[in-house]
Amino acid sequence: MFFTRIGRIFAHLIFWSSALRLAIAFGIAFLTPDMESNTFASRRYLAAATSGEAINEAVIYLLLGVALGVLCEISSKRIGTVST
Repeated sequence: MFFTRIGRIFAHLIFWSSALRLAIAFGIAFLTPDMESNTFASRRYLAAATSGEAINEAVIYLLLGVALGVLCEISSKRIGTVST
């Protein structure tokens, strides 16, 4: 039960932080006029070389958060059905 709760918390943290990073990366990608300012803004706000790199990383972490959340949901359902 403890690890299921901790897993849910981590899943939420990973999911929402990567969703925010993805939104910022898309904002930088579409709102910067040229590649030089894109690179500058990406390095400053996203700690990535370009906004495309930040988008790739954010999508991977977003999927990781979803997968962890699904595993925690499965774990919580399995714990309720196990009888001793």
